[in-house]
Amino acid sequence: MNFMLKILCFFVLYSSGIFAQQDLEFCDINNLPADPLQLKIPTLNDTDQYQAVLERNDFGVTEEIIEFFDGKANLGIAITTLAGKITRSYANFLRNELLLVEGKKCSYRKLNESYQLTPFFLIIDDQGKEHIVSPLNLALKNLKFVYTGSSSLIRGIPVNEWQTCTFNKIKKETIKITLSYSNDKKWSPAQIIQDFPSIPVQVLIETKNQNGDYKSEYFSIFKYKHGIDLEIEDYFLPPGVFCPGLPNSSPLPPIPKSFSFANQLVETFEDVLDKAGRVDRIREEYDFEAKIFRYDYDIKNTPTTEIHDFNTGLNYIKNRLTGDCKIEKLKGGSPDSQKNGTLIEIRDPVAFFDFDNAEIHFVGLKRTDGILANIWIGKKKINGQDAIIEWHFLSQTWNKTEWTQKYETTPLKIIIFTPAVIPGTNITGTAKFTNNIFYFREHELNIYDFNIRPCLEDRPRQTLSISISSKYKNVIESNLPSFSRGFVMAIKDAARITILRITPPRLAFSKDIIIASFNIFERSEYGDVIIPKDDVILEDAVENLKKYFAQNQLEIKFFDDFKNIVSVYGLSKSLNDHFESDGIETIRIGNIDNGFSGISIAIIVIVVLIMGSLIGLLLTILHKYKKIKLPLVN
Repeated sequence: MNFMLKILCFFVLYSSGIFAQQDLEFCDINNLPADPLQLKIPTLNDTDQYQAVLERNDFGVTEEIIEFFDGKANLGIAITTLAGKITRSYANFLRNELLLVEGKKCSYRKLNESYQLTPFFLIIDDQGKEHIVSPLNLALKNLKFVYTGSSSLIRGIPVNEWQTCTFNKIKKETIKITLSYSNDKKWSPAQIIQDFPSIPVQVLIETKNQNGDYKSEYFSIFKYKHGIDLEIEDYFLPPGVFCPGLPNSSPLPPIPKSFSFANQLVETFEDVLDKAGRVDRIREEYDFEAKIFRYDYDIKNTPTTEIHDFNTGLNYIKNRLTGDCKIEKLKGGSPDSQKNGTLIEIRDPVAFFDFDNAEIHFVGLKRTDGILANIWIGKKKINGQDAIIEWHFLSQTWNKTEWTQKYETTPLKIIIFTPAVIPGTNITGTAKFTNNIFYFREHELNIYDFNIRPCLEDRPRQTLSISISSKYKNVIESNLPSFSRGFVMAIKDAARITILRITPPRLAFSKDIIIASFNIFERSEYGDVIIPKDDVILEDAVENLKKYFAQNQLEIKFFDDFKNIVSVYGLSKSLNDHFESDGIETIRIGNIDNGFSGISIAIIVIVVLIMGSLIGLLLTILHKYKKIKLPLVN
């Protein structure tokens, strides 16, 4: 039982005030001489802060207690070491929480039901609110201490001493408590505390029962300091420690449905941190509504890209050095995918960050690589193994780029602890996967990042074009990635096909008209997914577009620079389906004013496209029969 627990038992339970049963020869403060100097025991305010190291010596055993008392935060932290066993206790009086930590194991209790397990006490302040109180302050409020002299030395320190007596009715013991404070007239502590020149040095608790049996316990107080030498991180649980049953005191951050980020993945083992590990560099791009995911990484020093299409259940794997591509069925186990029976599905944004099916609680505010972050910790099953996960998200008081920028959800670090076999051994240790996240950005789908043309070069395709009024030139040029996404989504809906079968538009600008050409590929076989309702064969897709443009304009919606939704329109009856190949990547015609009309310029543009298509078709045939070798465009 530690020092503070003893104080609790003596001061609260046994201060009976029935002095008639006390052994007055052993302890009688009423017969002590009066203090001519009228010395008072120094006390702290309940809102002060202090820290101290205590040693309890009892029956040949030494227990060490490091205490941190924070009256401002209404919080107390204690680190107790006994027989090599270290226990940390976190008593949060604001949230009525007591957390007890031994190694990586943590237990949660309601503080008002477990005061006997913490070194600190509760009082009701003048406003009727619960507040932490130091043990000595509580003792001084409930017991009468009498000055006994200043002639003693403890550890070479001259002290003033006070004493009180009480009686344990249950054990029928007389209890004598002696408080020793440094004598500020003869000794100064290492840290001089204003208005508190004398500091506690020792507490001696002596007991004697009716049979004459005597016991004593010494509580030596070292390194008593006003204030607390704690960083903000020390107020919360150590990294990787999860407390089952602890309620979550802060809602989880909202996760956008479309985003990208860079990830430095550090894999190591807690048991051998400096002996085994590796670092991977990854880029990820995710769009839940489009059901696609891009994953860039290196494997055997080869830069590789995977594009996961959950509409078709296919994985397009590209070698970014050679342009080679292969197509496989999607499998479970990647961060973006999950199994639903025999089917593969994209994980929603909450599941992408492993918030799903996890017991989670808020840890607090900590600094992550110098950045203030909100920390959550949780426990869940990953690949059948118990895993502890820490999530570090940018604090709401920080901004990503500009001081005036509106706060956006920004993950900084995700750490996963899970059992695994240490490489080169048959020993199971704790694997630690640290995802250091950089450049996290919420944004709409960038269709250029999902170009799978190298994977489909042998597939049938159809090149088409539509016309758009040149009055939209400025807004399109200023927001080209967003326009391209809107263009592909509009074509997808009109043609009734999946998104990756459509290439981003290639634009030719003239004074009066804009030509947008694009490819549609034949559909692929499907993986283990529900067959999409709208994914018709190439011939039917072209026919659907013909019928649509025969009677309608194509509304293309996208965001401008100010995040406003704008619409431009593909002209009705402007669909051109006579191309058989995409022989030209892009055409840019600037402000042409050579006496030609807008219609003439449009005809010139179409002729150029046709010529380019024929040349492209010829080159493709030669390349297919290995007469020439063409570079692949990613």
